[in-house]
Amino acid sequence: MNFNPFFLPIGIGTLPYQDSYQASEIILKYFPESPYWPQLPSRGYREEMLAQFTEGMPGVVVDAERIYFHTPFNPASEWEKFYEISSDENLDHFKIGEEYASGFHALLGLLKNKRPLLVKGQITGPITLGLGVSDEEKIPILYDPNLKEMLLKTIALKARWQERMLSQVVPAAETLIFFDEPLLSSYGSISMNLGKEEIIECLRAAISSLQGLSGIHICGATDWSIIMQTGIKVIHFDAYQFFSNMLVYASELKRFLSDGGLLGWGIVPSEDEFLRRETNSSLTKSLEEKIGLLVKEGIPEEVLTKNSLISQSCGLASVSENLAEKALGLTRELSLTIRKKFDSKTINR
Repeated sequence: MNFNPFFLPIGIGTLPYQDSYQASEIILKYFPESPYWPQLPSRGYREEMLAQFTEGMPGVVVDAERIYFHTPFNPASEWEKFYEISSDENLDHFKIGEEYASGFHALLGLLKNKRPLLVKGQITGPITLGLGVSDEEKIPILYDPNLKEMLLKTIALKARWQERMLSQVVPAAETLIFFDEPLLSSYGSISMNLGKEEIIECLRAAISSLQGLSGIHICGATDWSIIMQTGIKVIHFDAYQFFSNMLVYASELKRFLSDGGLLGWGIVPSEDEFLRRETNSSLTKSLEEKIGLLVKEGIPEEVLTKNSLISQSCGLASVSENLAEKALGLTRELSLTIRKKFDSKTINR
């Protein structure tokens, strides 16, 4: 697969709106070539990141305030059904219903007769979901072998279901499914009892059913060399606050990009304080400087530019609707500006 986005703009997922069609229309307004479906946690608990993709999992309990799992294999009927259908990869069982992802279904309807270059979906990754949700004994489900196996299979097939549904509506577009892994910014701390090999195993399993592009979003510092060993094709990082962390892995990043990987620059801030003061001019200057630092570390500028995407540093659910729209507008404007700058450089060489 040879897809060179050249600073195409994308979005992370969460927005502060409650109306799923309004949110989807705003996304299509700013990202007509590369839309994504909006996650809208303000609509209710089922649309928050830990509950949103648990629909249909055996033994799950989702109420108004919390989510947890019964210990395997209870209820037996749910586990029997899971093993029966997951062995056949019956994707319809792994659908994401409208009450869990209203934005996904709204965007699908609005995408008809559109012709984007890229369409993006997202799902909570196995590390974040597996450590963020516990069983009845308050033990994270990733530490139970049976629950872990079920989790990895479910995430892989829900990701594939998204990919299939998006491809059916816009068959000419590239598909990109992000695995959101905020907890991986805790790798190496005493709060995360996971080793490198287990992280790689989990992420490889999660992307195993995809036919298009896979991506990961981590909104903090982490060991990026681990992520680059998973087979994931797009790495999205917070370039606004944590660029220095990525710079440490410049040599690994050079190999990753040379092997066909893509880099998502989360350069537009998602925090209220920073978003209010930034402009297209200030963000353009910052991005050019950071690209220059990677070039000094030996990454060819041409490789960086053709394999980069522009985005927000994280989701936008915590800011106002006006600021969320500002962030999307800045992302689009920055994408257009930086494309022109590097097009001019190419012409003048």
